[in-house]
Amino acid sequence: MSQSASQEALELSSEILTDLELGRLPLSNCFMKASRLARLLGDSDTLRTFQFELEGYPSTPDGIPADIWALAEKANRVYKKKDAKTETVKERCYTNSIESLESAKATAQTRLELTELKPTSISSANPNQFVQAPMANIPERNGAQSTILEMSGRLAARRTFLYGYVLNRHNELRVSSPAENIFGSYSQTIDELLSQYIPEDLIKINSISDNISSKNPEDWANAAHTCRRLLQALADNLYPPTEDKIVGSGKNKKTVKLGPDNYINRLVCFCEENNTSGVFNALVGSHLSFIGNRLNSIFSGVQKGSHSSLTQEEAKRIIIFSYLAVGDILKLAYEAEKSVTTKAEPK
Repeated sequence: MSQSASQEALELSSEILTDLELGRLPLSNCFMKASRLARLLGDSDTLRTFQFELEGYPSTPDGIPADIWALAEKANRVYKKKDAKTETVKERCYTNSIESLESAKATAQTRLELTELKPTSISSANPNQFVQAPMANIPERNGAQSTILEMSGRLAARRTFLYGYVLNRHNELRVSSPAENIFGSYSQTIDELLSQYIPEDLIKINSISDNISSKNPEDWANAAHTCRRLLQALADNLYPPTEDKIVGSGKNKKTVKLGPDNYINRLVCFCEENNTSGVFNALVGSHLSFIGNRLNSIFSGVQKGSHSSLTQEEAKRIIIFSYLAVGDILKLAYEAEKSVTTKAEPK
């Protein structure tokens, strides 16, 4: 979700909560506004539920379809009722729309007012005749009161369901919005550096975003592969393939491969040769080691025709680590280049 959409969703959720708390709008209108909130958040299941709340839950002569029943149960519309004849307890579901519940309550309230009990004075011209006062419409009044009580309970349940959903989304957005703002500012800096060092590979960022949003595991693997190609392009630009080098001495001596396929090693060497901070080198090197090992594992799995080893959450983690590592390396490259330029300027 974009930063502007996230901010709009946060403001909308706050507005809906105020509407519910102060009773500023009919409940049906609040559900309409909440439908927009669900749409902004991409919450398709809840959006469908809200549509049924507004239109009524469809049913057939054979009952309510299983998928719709599941939505109604999630919305707390399912209740248990004991059969008077068999004395068995069965689950029931009221399918009325919000507007029909509100209308039924308003109609019952009107009926109750029209049948209001008033004192009646009755007399007869015959002093020996006893006249009984007519019976008030007690059954009708009881029926209206029963309807009001039932509709009020169901509307209260609808209001509680809606309030809980909006409050949860509002709290989530309040937490995520500052993080999105910070990451948005950071990513803008990274994108500017990417356009400076490897502009032809910027399109890979959009490819990663499209693939990770998919529900197809093969697309998640493709997103990871794109990270691999992005890191390879960065390594080729900053530290082109060269001869292997030997580091350490004695028992600690080892050969570091710096060929075309050893892009992680080349990026680590670039960091070590351009930064004096051991903490920075250890941190970036650790990230690159994790990314490289996992990407190589995924690449090997794909060559064998297996995609099942990579989950969407793990693919997201690889993307985030890759993006942050690229940002750190690009900033280091920029500072190193800036330092060389400063030293080269005549005094």
